[in-house]
Amino acid sequence: MAFADQAGILKRGNNQEQSMVELLKVFVDQCQMAEAYFFRYSVIGFLGEGIISLEQDKVKHIPELRYDIRSLPTIEAALLERRAKYYEGQEIFEKTSSNYIIDSTVRSFLVTPVFTGTTVHGFIYGINPKTVCSPELMDRLTQFGEQAGKVLCSFSTSGYQSMLSARELEVMSEIAWGSGTKEIAGRLEISEATVKQYVKQAVKKLGVSNRAHAVAELMRRGVIF
Repeated sequence: MAFADQAGILKRGNNQEQSMVELLKVFVDQCQMAEAYFFRYSVIGFLGEGIISLEQDKVKHIPELRYDIRSLPTIEAALLERRAKYYEGQEIFEKTSSNYIIDSTVRSFLVTPVFTGTTVHGFIYGINPKTVCSPELMDRLTQFGEQAGKVLCSFSTSGYQSMLSARELEVMSEIAWGSGTKEIAGRLEISEATVKQYVKQAVKKLGVSNRAHAVAELMRRGVIF
């Protein structure tokens, strides 16, 4: 079964976190890895934040793992290009900042961005894959990451359509990823006044004080991934 096909299975999960676990299981199984990590990514601060890991079939929450992705060229390249990347041997040391200590057991690793369209929501980091990491596998991993992004985002919005409209969610998601009012207006082909109105409505419906508080609340509830 292809990566993209298996990503579709994730829709059977009851919630977003369960789907992340299933995603990691597929990733580990297909690439024959002992461990893999799922990170959330935000362009605000270029922050990569750990969510869960899967090690020898054991799931663990990893919120203590936080990185400025700009200091990790290996991961940054995968996110900027929205394409799976594989690194091994000396290349790992050459492209890793001296601020980070590389575990001696890490001989190679895979980075797979999880995204929809041009927006990267997170990435999967897998250590020491035992399968052959060919260009074809990188293509399949990239497709898998895109499909997984769609699945996870569907969980984010499906239970809250009655709270915010689709357009309000779209605008608030853009704000969460660092876009300004003018940029959002241009991208969505609406006026800046309309963007501000959507934000005002979202703030009111959520019962919060401002747009920053609204974004934080939506992230807390898992509405924005």
